[in-house]
Amino acid sequence: MKKIIFLAMLLMVSLLLVACGPKTDKTTDKTEDTKTAESTETADTTDTEKTDDENTETADAEGTIAGVSEENPIKIDKDAKSVTIYTKYNGKFETEATRHLVICKDGKLSDKSIFSSYVSPTDFYNALVEVGAEAGNNMNADNAATTKSEGSKLELTLCWAGQEGSVAIDDVVKDSNGKAIDMRFSGNIDPSKEYNTGCISCLDSCFVGITSNGEYPLGAIEETKEVEFSVDADKAPEDGAPVAITYTVK
Repeated sequence: MKKIIFLAMLLMVSLLLVACGPKTDKTTDKTEDTKTAESTETADTTDTEKTDDENTETADAEGTIAGVSEENPIKIDKDAKSVTIYTKYNGKFETEATRHLVICKDGKLSDKSIFSSYVSPTDFYNALVEVGAEAGNNMNADNAATTKSEGSKLELTLCWAGQEGSVAIDDVVKDSNGKAIDMRFSGNIDPSKEYNTGCISCLDSCFVGITSNGEYPLGAIEETKEVEFSVDADKAPEDGAPVAITYTVK
């Protein structure tokens, strides 16, 4: 009898222990879930903010190409003997002919060039002088048809967003005779101011353009039609794209 009573008491104690044992704290679980959710939201917000900042930085970087921008359109590098100017590409000359490579957007002939410059002819001229280029100043209205531009030889390279490295001008603008563009520092600062055409670079020799192609005399493109220049659309930037053009004294 005593054994039965003892066993009954043990059973009751066991039941009491189970009933009073530790319970899962659902409130704690909910709190932890809330904290986890808040942490996730905070992380998401932080990532979004970083992305916005990165996009802003990228936009700023895209606004400056090879050290120039619309607000600061010219860069002078005396050590490299180079001048870089900010321009925009005019895609219509992929299908139209022109003798004008670069013209200032404020010049009289601003709609006739492959590239529209944000730098004036005077500022460009002064920059070339500053890096050590020597002006030819050997042409005038009387001898233009039989004379080729002289002056320091200049190498031209192009750079635009999305393009790896720089591109030589001859890769984009093609001479129908297969010749390389022989760009020279023509000078012509006084005629440039007088005529106000805005000419920065011409594709044949010129007595007004600050620089011009010494390979051909004036009129070789439009009059004698000795040569034609075309733009390789496959290698050119998109219409209206900002392009940095660097002139390096050779």
